[in-house]
Amino acid sequence: MKLTDIKQSWIMVGAVVVVVAGLLGAQFFIVKASQWYKDSRDHRITTASDSVTPNRLIARCGAALEDTTTDLYPVVRRTMRYKLSGQRTALFTFTRTADEPEGWVLLSMKDSVGDVSYETPEAMISAMSCLDSTK
Repeated sequence: MKLTDIKQSWIMVGAVVVVVAGLLGAQFFIVKASQWYKDSRDHRITTASDSVTPNRLIARCGAALEDTTTDLYPVVRRTMRYKLSGQRTALFTFTRTADEPEGWVLLSMKDSVGDVSYETPEAMISAMSCLDSTK
């Protein structure tokens, strides 16, 4: 075997190593990019559902079909009803203490029929897309 043949062999091995490393790097980048996209989408949906207050609900989805506030000192409860589709409506229940006028907390979002409760952020957004911050 000549010296030039050995040199050519090392060049081929080096090229194969570079190609394999490039493919592994590209795969890593694609997997990380897709995971980043999924995480950012999940974070956006969770943020949108966690920050629902009566004022934000009205700003994003318009006026409610029914809006009732009940003062049960020291707690104030507010229920708001929005049309979903057909005869179905969504009932939002918020509470706050009488001392904090802007301290609303979303307790529940339920279907008017009562057979559906929107517990996850994804379920809330899919039922009422106006809650999504990108729309």
